[in-house]
Amino acid sequence: MPSLTDAWARQVTSREEFPEPFWPFIDFDRPLPYLIYSPPDAWGNRKVNARLTVLSEQGVTVLENTPDGVRSSEWLFDEIDYVEQGAVHLYSWLRLSGVAGGWPASVQVEYNAVVAPLFTRVVQAVRRSWTGTGNASLAQEQAKLAGLAAVDYKFWSYARDSLLPGERMLGQVYQPEIDVPWLLFFQRRVVPAYVSVLTDKELICISDDGSDGNTGRYGIVHRYVPLTKIKDWQLIPAIGEQTGIWRLQLTGEGIALCFSAPVQDFLLELADLLEEARGKKASLSEH
Repeated sequence: MPSLTDAWARQVTSREEFPEPFWPFIDFDRPLPYLIYSPPDAWGNRKVNARLTVLSEQGVTVLENTPDGVRSSEWLFDEIDYVEQGAVHLYSWLRLSGVAGGWPASVQVEYNAVVAPLFTRVVQAVRRSWTGTGNASLAQEQAKLAGLAAVDYKFWSYARDSLLPGERMLGQVYQPEIDVPWLLFFQRRVVPAYVSVLTDKELICISDDGSDGNTGRYGIVHRYVPLTKIKDWQLIPAIGEQTGIWRLQLTGEGIALCFSAPVQDFLLELADLLEEARGKKASLSEH
């Protein structure tokens, strides 16, 4: 009888461990790259096909076994605008977004949170492709986040663990959750809590919100954006109780972060640091 773990993604090291339709895409005459096989699965009403995630020295390829055949999504490291890793309870995902084959594109692989370390290795490899190596002390850079611990311990812990050895922490901004009254006795969330951490190599956004906007407070999403992919940005100020928007223009799809008026000055300071790191002048737009 099949067990629950049979549907979990797993690392494979030989052709016999994953379905034959994927074989033509793998060169078995060379040492195998890092391979993760994700069997067909279902998350509620959402069904996902079998996938094979391939991590090579040049990039990441995601193969999907569809009824019409195997579909390949190939990404060189320098084509990736950002990499996202998220989790809501046991439902987890890896998402790549950028420009593949000259066109804006994205690909997502779902998996059980139990096997998250398999995909974290892919995330780290992608990030390493743009952070390289540095001589900054990890402990000293993590210590720069100490003030966040007293404000939100959960986000401090996530932010601290998100730093890679060698990269230099330049600044961070914490946005508390924003709720508004809803119906008679309830509150509705309009902006999830998040922290944005700027290093000399990347912008790290850690949020309660997910790709579909409905993760609630039981999920966490990490999004890593290399500074070289941020082409421009625009900050629409917050006025009174109306939230502002920080839009990041990437080579593919953009990213938008909402913020409240009390956070605006801190976010502008972070944006100035971003401009210094990019060596360009920024702009502040009005409504």
